[in-house]
Amino acid sequence: MPVIWSYSDPADRGFGLFKRRIFNTLREMGWDARLALAPLLDPASKKTLRDDLLKTRPGWILLINQSAGQLYEYLQLDVESWLRSTNKIVWYLDDPRFFVDRPFEPVEFAFSFDETYLDFLQSHHPGGVGFMPLASDVDRVGVMKNHFCCDVCFVGGVIDQSARRAQLSPEMRDYVDRLVERKLVERGRTFDELAILEPYAPGKCIQIQPQVANYLYWEANNRYRIRVMESLSDYDLRIYGNEDWPVLLKDSPLLKKFHGRIDPVTELPDLFASARVNINIHSIQCLGSLNQRDFNAPLAGGFLLSDWVPAAPRYFEPGVEAIYWSDVDDLRAKIDFYLEHVLECRRVIARGRARCERDHHYAARVDGMLSVLRSFPAARRAL
Repeated sequence: MPVIWSYSDPADRGFGLFKRRIFNTLREMGWDARLALAPLLDPASKKTLRDDLLKTRPGWILLINQSAGQLYEYLQLDVESWLRSTNKIVWYLDDPRFFVDRPFEPVEFAFSFDETYLDFLQSHHPGGVGFMPLASDVDRVGVMKNHFCCDVCFVGGVIDQSARRAQLSPEMRDYVDRLVERKLVERGRTFDELAILEPYAPGKCIQIQPQVANYLYWEANNRYRIRVMESLSDYDLRIYGNEDWPVLLKDSPLLKKFHGRIDPVTELPDLFASARVNINIHSIQCLGSLNQRDFNAPLAGGFLLSDWVPAAPRYFEPGVEAIYWSDVDDLRAKIDFYLEHVLECRRVIARGRARCERDHHYAARVDGMLSVLRSFPAARRAL
């Protein structure tokens, strides 16, 4: 079977976890899957990874949010012909418009977690394009822990952008605020489209560069998540996430609701099982797919209320296997209802878990990815 290579930081609880799940699945399918581990913040790690790749000379390379050209630059590789002819799977777990800055190689096969972005990927001429959504990656049902018990809980990240914002002129700050607020109303539109509808000045449209779009994206996510949480501040609410939360909440009554980081492997399943209602707030880039919480919460035994996204019925039967909310008034009404109807929560959890166990695990995702690859002649010959 083919040799496939990738790399990860052993402490990485994000993309590193996804790679480990995929590589474990590939090994079970008979692949020789080699995941090189190194602390990525250590400058010496680049040589370690470079040497490992050159020694392994794999037939396939798996990358996340990173093209082959970006890998070569990151590892400071002298690109030999064998490496350029090595097949690559590039899986985008975020909007690829933030990352794709050049044409793909003919042996790069680009996958997106969200079907919305497939046309964009195709426009950069990879060897093929495919859809590979996220899946459940918790490996156990959570256990109720007293120190995690609460009525309502949210786990997720925000990004402090104060340093980037300080570099903008007052006029530009006002403009990006207008774009962000419009994005929160018209989530299906790109920032490029919004810049045309909302010009900087009459007759003056600004081209949105990837780094600007990234700023706007995180600013919209920050505001969306904080506003939803502020609407729930009168509940027995807990927020878990990264260290940027206290910075953004310094003037908010929500600050006392923040409880720090939580480990996604050792603690998150127990938190899902201990909170009576878990809130899911999708990133604004989720249009044709779901996020990790949609799959992990029910598998861990947690009851989840997710904000509605158009792709939801593709994965769960709404109202039966998963419950969705449309706005903060609807969210509050559903929190109140399900806090009073514990048995119905348990029924939804059981149905959602059964659906995840049947359809939304990494074995199914990898099998789907390989089926797509087999549809491309160049990839099929290498499988």
